[in-house]
Amino acid sequence: MTIIFKNKKPFIEGVCLNEITSTIETPFYIYSQQSIMNAYNKIKNSLDIEIFFSVKANSNIAILSIMKSLGAGADVVSAGELERAINAGIANSKIIFEGVGKSIDDVEYAINNNIRQINIESIEELNMIEKIGKSLRKKVDIGIRLNLDIDGKTIDKISTGRKTDKFGIPFDIIPDVCSKIKKLEWINLKGISSHIGSQICDLNVFEKIFIKMKQATEIIEANNILIDNL
Repeated sequence: MTIIFKNKKPFIEGVCLNEITSTIETPFYIYSQQSIMNAYNKIKNSLDIEIFFSVKANSNIAILSIMKSLGAGADVVSAGELERAINAGIANSKIIFEGVGKSIDDVEYAINNNIRQINIESIEELNMIEKIGKSLRKKVDIGIRLNLDIDGKTIDKISTGRKTDKFGIPFDIIPDVCSKIKKLEWINLKGISSHIGSQICDLNVFEKIFIKMKQATEIIEANNILIDNL
């Protein structure tokens, strides 16, 4: 987003900031719709995959509405974020629920809204969702977040992918998790996910992730479960 001066007046994308300050109390945030659209389209054209916008990055309804207009889904971590995504017009079938702190009420709200998938973080959460699904008489599509024990080589306090970081289900117990899921009546395993931290600058880290996620997929398929989402 670039500020251009015309006759000593600041403009962003053809809009004079002085005019904005005459109608909106300062301070305020300005977002560039064009920059957002350009970034989205760059990713979409490069990868040709479904894109899910992380609502925790910016839960502004206007931003979420732009993402919806571009075709993005939403990645949420609370019932509040889920509600905002729905209010922005994002289809329930394009919403994924992540996060380590889901409450029973959060999960019930997500199930009742028929969202695409709930990604679980632990065996305890798996048991909780099975119990809620049974009480609501609804099969629940889930993903499992895997702890791949990979160091993202980022700031220690925001690393989430090492075995000691306590996020996600350990890679080593995938067969046990598959065996358990096959015995559960109200669970459908639809996908796997992983998040190993933020501000990762080494592309070799992502190569390690992709290799290990491929191995995880092969282990799951060897246990006679086919997944749709990665």
